[in-house]
Amino acid sequence: MDMVARSLFLVRRPRLFDGWHGQPYSDARVVPFATTTHIFRVASVLVALLAVPLRAEKVAVDLGDSKLDGAIQIRQQESTLQLTWPTQQGWTTSLSFNLDSNAPLIANIEVAEKDKPPRSLAKNLHVQYLITTGSRKKQPGNLFTFFDNPASRPKQRNEAILQLKNIKVRTERLHTTLTFSSISAGPFSGDLLIHFYAACPLLRIEAAMKNEKDELAYIYDALLLGQFETIAFKDLADKMQSQKPAGDLTPLAVRFRTIMAQTPAGTLALFPPPHSWFFPRDRTDNLKFAQLGQKGFGLRQDPSGGGAFVPWIDAPAAKTQRMDFFLLPTPDNAEKTLARVAEYTHNDSFKPLPGHLTFTSHWHSRLTVAELAGKSVTPEFVRVMKQMNVNLVHLAEFHGDGNPDDPGPKRLPQMKAMFDLCQKYSDEKLLLIPGEEGNKYLANPAPREHPGHWMYLFPKPLYLTWVRPGQTPFVEEIAPYGKVYHVGSRDDMVKLLEDEKGLAWTTHPRIKASYRTPDAFKDQDWYQSAIWLGAAWKAMPADMSDDRLGKRCLDLLDDMNQWGQRKYLPAEVDVFEIDRTHELFGHMNVNYLKMDQLPKYGDWSQVLDVLRTGNFFSTTGEILIKSWKISRSGVTIDFESTFPPDFLELIWGDDKGIHRQRLDRWDAPGEVFRSAFPVDLRTANWARLEVWDIARNGAFTQPITPAN
Repeated sequence: MDMVARSLFLVRRPRLFDGWHGQPYSDARVVPFATTTHIFRVASVLVALLAVPLRAEKVAVDLGDSKLDGAIQIRQQESTLQLTWPTQQGWTTSLSFNLDSNAPLIANIEVAEKDKPPRSLAKNLHVQYLITTGSRKKQPGNLFTFFDNPASRPKQRNEAILQLKNIKVRTERLHTTLTFSSISAGPFSGDLLIHFYAACPLLRIEAAMKNEKDELAYIYDALLLGQFETIAFKDLADKMQSQKPAGDLTPLAVRFRTIMAQTPAGTLALFPPPHSWFFPRDRTDNLKFAQLGQKGFGLRQDPSGGGAFVPWIDAPAAKTQRMDFFLLPTPDNAEKTLARVAEYTHNDSFKPLPGHLTFTSHWHSRLTVAELAGKSVTPEFVRVMKQMNVNLVHLAEFHGDGNPDDPGPKRLPQMKAMFDLCQKYSDEKLLLIPGEEGNKYLANPAPREHPGHWMYLFPKPLYLTWVRPGQTPFVEEIAPYGKVYHVGSRDDMVKLLEDEKGLAWTTHPRIKASYRTPDAFKDQDWYQSAIWLGAAWKAMPADMSDDRLGKRCLDLLDDMNQWGQRKYLPAEVDVFEIDRTHELFGHMNVNYLKMDQLPKYGDWSQVLDVLRTGNFFSTTGEILIKSWKISRSGVTIDFESTFPPDFLELIWGDDKGIHRQRLDRWDAPGEVFRSAFPVDLRTANWARLEVWDIARNGAFTQPITPAN
């Protein structure tokens, strides 16, 4: 019966994707071998079966301990399961799910404003996932992979199939989860989950599936299928657009990663988690991450665009991948609804926090060479930074351009041009800080040891060359530049950093070209000294089985402090050219430095002082840590969060190892949260805090010694 039912499901359902993301599909489909006779027999049986009405199968519902009169009201009726809850925004939302396995999953989505009857936004909707799978080509010795391109090898795409047998309802505090069993797509299998949060208008839909294969990479599309009158979005020129659904699914470039179904009754917005949905890339151009067609609308991940390395998402064997997206039903029109979506990311910017300045690092924007060529891109770069409320930008120039290995004649004019443009475009709101990403000298002394990549930061403009030929002195005066350092060895670079009170740290640690560092040189004196800050954090690689981003770096932060020195982990971005059309926020993060006043160009030593003392926190932007205290007997933290928080974690290290204590969720909704809890940290050498929300957006503090 199960095989017949599955066959009927596949035949009754029209194929949704006849091309590769809306384009002609060139790869051969993978299908089981069958003889002509077998196909004829199966077809005959199906034709006969389709001549009679399908028998509806009632879906079993397990309400568990869920309260029927709680903050989220749950009502099981004859043919539907209904959830209703009031939102902080002033309306009530209601979702009904069909209990007929042959019917669309979502029967109705309604909103009701105060003293007004409910209004339906959409009826009879399918939730559809499309999973594209490919191979993961690992590099020997690398724990984590970035230099890969699964789209260049054989791949397979699979429409997820929901074979609904039962629904489980579970409520924990103010969070209710519906589990629809089961769903499968190619090598993946698991459940479809829909999460509801008391007083919050958001729904989080999640295909929680795992596979049993090693070295698998994937991307996914997520859609709502049904009849929609009008689809609305904001284009890259910041103009609202609306279209009637028609034709095959077509990619769209949109703002705020959001596409909406608009009706006279209100709007249904669909958008991904703002950061975790994007696998890491070197470029941030908008690759049309939304899509629209006659059968529905939703999200898409581009399989091959965006540079030489497009690594997709890791799918470790036997780990559940949580492929999620959000729905926001409102009684408002599309423009007002989009404004509500934008509030979750502070309008794709970093909210000002009194007593703090925002600092970002590792920008290969190639400003200097463009400036010298008379094709300046710096004004656009500055405009984007200011719009995002970034105060301090640490550049990484001459990475693939310029003449970094020149002994001086070409190199020094380029450095002067970098200093000049930083001074020219800095003002009372933004300071451009010159810098470069190094790939020489600072390494384990073993023969041919690769140093990895690293950033330097000096407290003022400083001329240096990366070569020191012949009898060239370490430092000399060269008109019109003044003091110039010539670096030709590890000892030269260490001396320069010491003499000029500079800082250095590993970029993209344990991955990319730094896949062995800083581990490879952790025993070197210069690493253990005050000139080496530590490493940098970025959400890389992508793995949606993790409930936090950038675990690779956060684990390293703990390891570095267990090695015996106090080291820190500022967030980095590590992307190339940008402009106003880019989807930058999805790849963005920032550091909030405890500083009251923006330094003037020429002396930003206070920035280095704050970094040296770890007096900052790092964030994707949605969570702001307003204050925190870690003592030997307990922890107190105050933070803001635009999405509902998921968990807070305290991490500490002592002579016995690394320890963690997690506090899941909060008892009341709101934008400002306080958590205070006792913990025994009498033996701790260091401790730090992380906060993560339901979209995997996060913030973390730097390690400190617990106060007595």
